[in-house]
Amino acid sequence: MPKKIWKYPINTQEVNFVLEMPEGAKLLNFDVQRGIPTLWVLVNPNNKYENRFFRFIGTGDIIEEEDDLNFIGTIQMADGTLIFHLFEDIKD
Repeated sequence: MPKKIWKYPINTQEVNFVLEMPEGAKLLNFDVQRGIPTLWVLVNPNNKYENRFFRFIGTGDIIEEEDDLNFIGTIQMADGTLIFHLFEDIKD
C-alpha cells in the first residue's frame, strides 16, 4: 500500500492530548515549522483510524515509574525560553 507523510500542528497549551491517525502510523519528527510545533508522521491513509495519546513533560518534572512513555522529541521556542519535551503515552 502507498504511504504518505502527514503533519499535525500541535497546540502546546494542552499538556495531554489525543491525535487521531491511521493505525500503524510511524512518528517521524517533532519540530517547529513557521513558529508552529508540528509532528510529522508516516501513514497509510487507507488504514482504520485510532487514537494516539501524547503528553508534554517539562524539564525537571516528575515522571512516575508506572508511566509508559515513548520519547518523541524536544523543541525550543521563544529564543529558547520555552522548552517542550513530547512523549507518546502508550495505553494498554
